[in-house]
Amino acid sequence: MTNFRPHPSVVSTEVEEALVILHLDTKRYFTLNSTGAAIWHHLTQGKAEAEIVTALAAEYDADEAHLADSTRRLLAQLEAAALIERV
Repeated sequence: MTNFRPHPSVVSTEVEEALVILHLDTKRYFTLNSTGAAIWHHLTQGKAEAEIVTALAAEYDADEAHLADSTRRLLAQLEAAALIERV
């Protein structure tokens, strides 16, 4: 199971229906939509990738394979931007 956690230099806050993530070292910020925000919240609770997908499937009326693909892609983007790190 793949586990991630936010990078120690990252802070986040909700703004309207989005989540803004700021990397304090790079001074870059990122915005996630509501689905991305849900993935982020599950990640900050220490859930593994598979557990995030299971939780999203319970929250959204969507195909689990599609949710798994979307989650995997977002986690890869967050990791490439140094917003999360593997545990």
